[in-house]
Amino acid sequence: MASTRHPSRRTLSGSAPPAQLPPERPRDAEERRLREEHILDTTAMLLVRYGFRKTTIDDVAREAGVGKGTIYLHWKDKNELFRAAIWREQERLSEDIKQRIAADPKGGSLHRVTTHGVLATLASPLMAAILTGKSDIYSGVLGAYDPGYINQLLSDTDAYLIQLQDAGLVRSELPASLITYLMTALKVGIVYLPEILGQDNMPAIPQLAEGLSDLMRRWLEPEQLPGDTEAGKESLNELLDRIKRPA
Repeated sequence: MASTRHPSRRTLSGSAPPAQLPPERPRDAEERRLREEHILDTTAMLLVRYGFRKTTIDDVAREAGVGKGTIYLHWKDKNELFRAAIWREQERLSEDIKQRIAADPKGGSLHRVTTHGVLATLASPLMAAILTGKSDIYSGVLGAYDPGYINQLLSDTDAYLIQLQDAGLVRSELPASLITYLMTALKVGIVYLPEILGQDNMPAIPQLAEGLSDLMRRWLEPEQLPGDTEAGKESLNELLDRIKRPA
C-alpha cells in the first residue's frame, strides 16, 4: 500500500510557521534573575564611584565578570541599565521610608516624613550619592522621561498634599500646587548645590535632615498638629505606591 504523505502546515505566505520556543525552566528563570541582580548591584556600585556620565557598559561588564553581550540580553542600552539600577534602589528606598514612618507615632506629619526620607536616603549608598555631589545621576534619570511622566509625579504630589490639608496636617491657605512647586525647587537645589558651591560648603546629611524637618514644621504645618497622624501615614503610602517605575 502506498503511504499517505501529509503536507506540512504553511502560513498564508507559503513559509513554514515559526518554531515555538520552549517555556523557560524555573532553574533558568532563577539563574537569569540572579544574573540581573548581580549586574544591577555592580552598576549601582559604579554609579556611586564614577557617576552617570563616566560609567560605561565596559566598566560594568568588567567589574561584574560578564560579557557585554550578556548585559545586552537584559537591557537594550546604557541608559536602560542605569535607570533599572536606580529605580530598583528607589523602590527599596520607598519600602525603607514606609517602615520608618510606621514605627514613628508622629510619622504621618510632613516634618517627620522629611526626616525619615533624608535619613533613609543616607542609608542607601546610591541614593545618598545623589545628595552628595553626583547630580548627573539625577539628571540622567529625569532626562530620559517624557513630560507626561513628570507631570504625573507632580499631580500625585499635589493629591498627597491635599489629603494632608484635609487631615489638618498641612496649612490649607497655600495651594497644594504651589507647595509642590516650591518643595520640588528645594529638592533640585539640594541635589545640585554641592556641585555649584563645593563639598566643603555642604552640611552633614543628619544636619540637613534636621534643618529640612524644622523648615517643614515652621513653614507648612499648623501651629497645633492633630494628635493622630495615621491619615498622613496612609496618604504617604498611597503616594509611594503610585510612584511606579516608568515603562
